[in-house]
Amino acid sequence: MLGAIHALEVDHMIAVTSFLTERPGFRAAARFGARWGVGHAIAVFVLGGILLLSGIRWPERYDGFGELLVGVLLVAIGAWAILRARKLHVHRPEEHGDHLHLHAHSAGRLPHHHAHGGTAGGAKPHRHGRTLVFVGLLHGLAGSSAAVALVPVTVIDRTGIGLAYLAAFGLGVIVAMVGFALAATTAFTRAASRSVELSRHAGVLVGALGILIGLWWLVRAIGVLTA
Repeated sequence: MLGAIHALEVDHMIAVTSFLTERPGFRAAARFGARWGVGHAIAVFVLGGILLLSGIRWPERYDGFGELLVGVLLVAIGAWAILRARKLHVHRPEEHGDHLHLHAHSAGRLPHHHAHGGTAGGAKPHRHGRTLVFVGLLHGLAGSSAAVALVPVTVIDRTGIGLAYLAAFGLGVIVAMVGFALAATTAFTRAASRSVELSRHAGVLVGALGILIGLWWLVRAIGVLTA
């Protein structure tokens, strides 16, 4: 339960949603949410395991460095999401295997046609798996992860229970983020079915929120590091 609640923090949701704005779809959403969740779970489990086995206390100053990296990453992802959202294009059901399909195209590639299950112009599908795992890793090493996962594990005196706690926390994170990603892609797909402009505006809004939250993280991190 703690892992699920932790996964649904605003910076986590904005990061995953930024990737969904480029190519909403249920399979892609499930993969995106799972990959972010796996990256986060790995970071918490490995770092928490080290603290558990070594008995080292979590260094408070370390939060500042982690939050600095996350802030920079959120600003970059937000800017990228805005650029991609402006290129969103809809394939209507009659054009794309009897279901609506929404994704981003580079300038100068409209109009176009592609086979069901493929991508425009025969190009390889967009793949952001490694990037999302990396984003999840950074989120797992910064912010409230320390408070809800890493600090509690340092006061557990039985290794087995501590590792089980970290594993359960990671599982909660993965399940909750997959669920959120599926809900978010449903919202984007419905928006696209009404108006591609609406889906573009939603993507730009998500990107702008990512930049604002990233800047807030940067300010907070600088405050911690200079205190």
